[in-house]
Amino acid sequence: MIKFCHVDHTGASRKYYLAVLKYIQRHPALYGVEVEIISLSEFINKGTPPFTDVLSYQTFPDEWNEKKFNYKTIYQADARFHVFSGTKILVDVHDNGDCDAFTRMYAGRELPRVKCFPSKWFLENYNVILLSTVSANPGVILDNVYRDIEISCKFGKKQRGYYDHTIRESVEQHLQETTYDVDYDWVEGKSKYFEELERTLIVIGAPGWGAHNASYWGAMKAGALLFAHRTLNDIKLFPHSDLIEDVDYVSYDLYNFKAKLRRVINDRKEIDFIRNNGRRKFEMGLNFRKSANQLVDYLKGGGNNEQKFM
Repeated sequence: MIKFCHVDHTGASRKYYLAVLKYIQRHPALYGVEVEIISLSEFINKGTPPFTDVLSYQTFPDEWNEKKFNYKTIYQADARFHVFSGTKILVDVHDNGDCDAFTRMYAGRELPRVKCFPSKWFLENYNVILLSTVSANPGVILDNVYRDIEISCKFGKKQRGYYDHTIRESVEQHLQETTYDVDYDWVEGKSKYFEELERTLIVIGAPGWGAHNASYWGAMKAGALLFAHRTLNDIKLFPHSDLIEDVDYVSYDLYNFKAKLRRVINDRKEIDFIRNNGRRKFEMGLNFRKSANQLVDYLKGGGNNEQKFM
């Protein structure tokens, strides 16, 4: 029986990985793995439980956020992590697929890592053993054929200059130069926003800090057509499905935005084809059992089996 301990801290995108661990936790005899999940403070005060074989370690992912990254506390935990003598796994839930949440770690690129939304570059340069993703429950959502919102574009209340790019501002400017019926009104609350997405034909998304934002997976889950910036082409959004451009979603850049949107919006048959493909890829892409099997296969292979994700 493998004794597995996970140290859990904070981060919006950690819940899928926690659900995978809890799935294994419910089936110890099946997997031959006993999972214990402890908080960062418990880890600092008590260390790992006795006879732990594997230590999985997650801290707040943005090392450069001075308000949220508590250096004193996290460095105390890091010290315990470094002296652990068993198998060590870093859990990187940074929303940016190019960003390393553990740049402070010596030999961090070589250590086994769980990563959210990794880019192709990240997968080639780091030892990624398992993919995590958005904090969403897997499942099949029945399609709503009646969709009275033609285009949704909701970038929230972030002020100009909040992000290190101006893609969102440029997209809004392009849309305002058209005559399309676009819904810009912000919706408070995830459940209300999802209900609106279920009534939407096309969701226009743009990057935030990373190459995606919550509207990407929300659109696909709700069965809307995702019209996303081309940076989506470079990341792995879901662990168990690969998105194909112009089949599962439509990508744009700031030069072809209007032309591609005009082509799509005039063809309801193409809209339905692409949005339903995207919905199926969402349903296929999140699977706790498959992720649990991948993690356990890695552990029982002694860390030698190579995962290929892209």
